[in-house]
Amino acid sequence: MPEQINPDHYKDKLIETFDAIASQLTKEQVIGYLRFSIMKYVCRFGAKHNSTQEAKLMDIGKAEWYTNKLLQYLNDHG
Repeated sequence: MPEQINPDHYKDKLIETFDAIASQLTKEQVIGYLRFSIMKYVCRFGAKHNSTQEAKLMDIGKAEWYTNKLLQYLNDHG
């Protein structure tokens, strides 16, 4: 089974894993975590799993997921 961008094991609790982590951090720390994650997936683009097309799409998809989370967080928390 191919790797997922936001697999169910992060969402099968009463609170999604990201939200649980973010609830323990300051606003600046959450923003930093999201920026780090975006940069991580962009920088490793094509370097994992022998640069397969699927791996490249997964890396960019994860960067997009974290970018959308950052946009949502900034909209929700000013």
